[in-house]
Amino acid sequence: MAAKKARAAGYDCEVTMIAHGGWFLAQHVAEPDVRFDILFGNYDYVILQEHAHPFGPEEKFFDAARKLNAWIREANSTPVIYMTWAMKEEEAVQSRMTKAHQEIAEEIGALLAPVGEEWWQYKKNHPEIEMYAEDGAHASPAGSDLAASCIWETIRADLEKK
Repeated sequence: MAAKKARAAGYDCEVTMIAHGGWFLAQHVAEPDVRFDILFGNYDYVILQEHAHPFGPEEKFFDAARKLNAWIREANSTPVIYMTWAMKEEEAVQSRMTKAHQEIAEEIGALLAPVGEEWWQYKKNHPEIEMYAEDGAHASPAGSDLAASCIWETIRADLEKK
């Protein structure tokens, strides 16, 4: 979805996804192919999304992000931290998620796509739009669109600086 938005804005864009549902970033670090894919994928940006439900422990997230960041920098790519959102009935958890994502993005010098923060703001401004899928954790089509827009806008802003 983010690639579609990039193309609509006139940017040539290809996306590769290295993901396993329900995995923490630490599990990706332990997967032998991930380092190879990052180093030889010729990516401009690598988006890092930590497991969100349940969220934590933060130090596990931070350690994995640091390791992935080293590979991303070695490949001359730019890391993007994808801040996720709290579950539908757990809005109070968002502040913890926001803090952790901001801290690691700042520490490693990554871009931060603040989806979780924008999610809750949008949800408050548009209560008529369902942001969640039926499970109360994953995104509905509207939530997915918001996430993709936030990710694309984060990357677009960086591209415009270059």
